[in-house]
Amino acid sequence: MPDGNAVGLVTVLLFAAALFSVGLYGAMSRKAAVSILMSLEIMIFAISINMIALAQFVPGAQMSGWQFTTFIMVIAAVEIGIGLSLVVAIYRRVKTSDIQDFKELKG
Repeated sequence: MPDGNAVGLVTVLLFAAALFSVGLYGAMSRKAAVSILMSLEIMIFAISINMIALAQFVPGAQMSGWQFTTFIMVIAAVEIGIGLSLVVAIYRRVKTSDIQDFKELKG
């Protein structure tokens, strides 16, 4: 008999889909580079939630959601570090963080 307080797989997947949609909307609608990077991080964490949920709820799953999520979080930390360093370097050169002003990035 399932516990009344337990959250089901469909609920978790719907939450992750909503979180991914919010991140996608933010990445597509923002003009500032830092806001776009934050939206991409939201999308990455939605994927992590999916991995954990599928590893938790699918019986006999051969994957370990916790290991995949840890790997994804490390990759996300590296991505945000490199992305922010690129934004800072471009800001120093162009004096703006608006994506539309990055049209000319020739060396």
